[in-house]
Amino acid sequence: MLMSPELAGISDDAYGNFLAGNVCSQSIADMLAHAHRLRYVREFMAGLRRCEAECGFWDFCRGAQACNRYFENGSFATTETDYCRLTRQALITALYASTKKEIAA
Repeated sequence: MLMSPELAGISDDAYGNFLAGNVCSQSIADMLAHAHRLRYVREFMAGLRRCEAECGFWDFCRGAQACNRYFENGSFATTETDYCRLTRQALITALYASTKKEIAA
């Protein structure tokens, strides 16, 4: 569970148990060095690249949370989630609208 503690104890046919290794038999550095081999890490990185390329809110949220991608969309390679829309995009949109009103007044 490199990206989200919420994945602890979860098992999925496509992703397995989300474990990157065992600290009793591997160093954390070794686990991180091999993380790119894990399907869910590769998919998450692909989703982040898509977010950066496609989303106007990227500079603020930086791709949001891995667990939300998985639990909301069933994949880490997706982009937008309800979490992002409600906690990131809505905040920035409201702040922008408020600032725009203040400037106009």
